[in-house]
Amino acid sequence: MDRDEPQDTGLVTAVNGSTVFVELQRGDGCKACAMHGLCFSKGKAAILELESSLQLAEGDLVELDVSPGGRVLASLLIFVVPIIFLFLGFLIANLFLNELISIMFAFAFMAFSFFIIRLCDKRWGKRLKIEIVRKL
Repeated sequence: MDRDEPQDTGLVTAVNGSTVFVELQRGDGCKACAMHGLCFSKGKAAILELESSLQLAEGDLVELDVSPGGRVLASLLIFVVPIIFLFLGFLIANLFLNELISIMFAFAFMAFSFFIIRLCDKRWGKRLKIEIVRKL
């Protein structure tokens, strides 16, 4: 892994055999991003359940490796899919309805995309490959 890349870190909150519960630490990029509320629930920590062969204890700080493909897929899902639904909703509604109603339909269609994203996250979210690289 290239050391110039920003590293993801986490705090071990519990250890149960080889299963480790890690609270994801928000990086500097998250603090500056206006959209950080989409990636993390406001006020709630992101707790990951990971397998690790490292000797870890509660309170340890660890470096995490998130697969690049997973990052790209998650970004597309969160940021691109709602925009596609917005435009698709408008184009479909505009064929049959007037412009004002088409705009409202487009926003409703975009809101529906968040439901679809939530379902995708529940179904395939566990497939995102996140590994504990090392203890810091």
